[in-house]
Amino acid sequence: MKEKIKAHLLTLPRWFAAPFFGGSLLIGAVLADGLSANAWIALIGGLLIMAGGHSFNTLLDFEWSGLDKPDEAGMRSIEKGYTAGQSVIAIGLLSSREVAINAISWYVLALVPILYLAINVTWILLPLAIAGMLITFWYAWGKFNWTHETALAVGVGPIAVLIGMFSVNPNPPWVIGLMVSVPVAVILCYLGLAFDEYPDAEANLKKGVKSLAYKVWEYGISLEWYIMSWFLFVLLYQVFLINMGILAPMTAISFFTFPGIIACLVFLKANFKKVGRVLVIVAALYPILLLVGQIIGG
Repeated sequence: MKEKIKAHLLTLPRWFAAPFFGGSLLIGAVLADGLSANAWIALIGGLLIMAGGHSFNTLLDFEWSGLDKPDEAGMRSIEKGYTAGQSVIAIGLLSSREVAINAISWYVLALVPILYLAINVTWILLPLAIAGMLITFWYAWGKFNWTHETALAVGVGPIAVLIGMFSVNPNPPWVIGLMVSVPVAVILCYLGLAFDEYPDAEANLKKGVKSLAYKVWEYGISLEWYIMSWFLFVLLYQVFLINMGILAPMTAISFFTFPGIIACLVFLKANFKKVGRVLVIVAALYPILLLVGQIIGG
């Protein structure tokens, strides 16, 4: 019973991603009007949507795509050092029905703060929240049509930022929000998924997946080079946003994550699982420092 409770409350929601989704949402609020009480209420709703989406992804990857279901050779997506959500059904810890109930429950809970904000600030938040809930289905389907990374990027980037913006201001500078949503979306999605799917690539390519994340492994592209290339893109893009006056110069404190990223990439292949956990932690510091920098210097 203890393991089941842990799976429901900790494993399925994949809380390791909270700094990315939460950071995007809160920086949207900061850019729109500041961190009022409504921003923190929106954060609760946004993280509950994230939890439900992750739980649904576990269900879809087992029952629909079969990526988490062992094939004839016993190959499937493997547990990572930072998440084991892909294994809860496969090892019999939870049934598919239990995972479905878990996912729906998170979404129902998310509607409470979202409806409160929709009534008190703007109803635009409701379609944004529903779009966020539907992202997980696009994400599962996108693994087979080259929109894998883009689906997740839309959820952690534009949707999260806009929920934060509209929670504190019914008429926010949403174009600026869309521009600022890019760095965190790139780190978690275009960079992060290549790292996340690398151990799964051999098994999942046999099941027909199509995305850049898997092609990095299939074509023998250096994972370290690929990850650092995206980080350099983020650095240059953030410098552009600072020069345009969109982000505060103090957001450059997020660049302190780069030495840690470089060190992790040097040791990654030596111990993928252990170093991978550290890499996720260092990457998660980026949106946190970005947010802190904007609060201090904005």
